[in-house]
Amino acid sequence: MPTPEQQHEYTRLSSRLWQLCVLHYRELPEGTASVLLTITDRKVRLAAYRSTGDLIAIIPDARTSVGFREELTRFSANFTSPDPDGVIAIL
Repeated sequence: MPTPEQQHEYTRLSSRLWQLCVLHYRELPEGTASVLLTITDRKVRLAAYRSTGDLIAIIPDARTSVGFREELTRFSANFTSPDPDGVIAIL
C-alpha cells in the first residue's frame, strides 16, 4: 500500500501527464482513453489504450512530432514514479 506521500506524488504526476496528453491530444491515436507512461533505460514510453483496455500504440513513433517528443523528454527528465509500473492518466 502506498504511503500518503507516494499517493500524492502519483496523483501529481498523473495530473501533469493528463495535461500533456490533452495539449497534444491530436497526436494520440484515435480512440485513446488512457495512457501509461513508463521509463526504461532512460527511454520514455507512452502506451495508448482504448477504453476496453486494448493497446492501440506506443509513443513516440515515426509520426510523433518533435514538439511532443520534447515535451515527453522534459516531463520525464525528473520523473521518479512511486509506482514501478509507471503512471496512468485517464483521458
